[in-house]
Amino acid sequence: MLAQVSIEFFSHISLLFIFLLLVVYYNSGLQLQLTSTKILKDAQAISDQVASEINLALKAGSGYSRIFFIPAKLSGSIDYEISVKDYLVILSWKEGSTQSTILTKNVTGEILKGRNFIKNINGIIYVNQ
Repeated sequence: MLAQVSIEFFSHISLLFIFLLLVVYYNSGLQLQLTSTKILKDAQAISDQVASEINLALKAGSGYSRIFFIPAKLSGSIDYEISVKDYLVILSWKEGSTQSTILTKNVTGEILKGRNFIKNINGIIYVNQ
């Protein structure tokens, strides 16, 4: 009788442990998906911010200048590269990339992480020059 109770107890504990493992496995997949979505959202926000600064400088006209900042890391911990090519601001990191449209391809200079100085001289947008 005592052996039967022990066997039933261990079988119930085993079933609960398997159920716990399945719940943890399922939630880890969701957590990974949420993290990827947050990284993509943060990347798009930075790309949009840079595109907005370039478009604002273009619309404001010659003589416009301003300092703006972009984060050093994506989502606080991921290294990324940002560049301007033709009519796009392209932000890329190890697992992906995003882009935002700008109104001109006359952009000279390099976007830096941290402080950036942008100016418009006769319709040409200069960044950090």
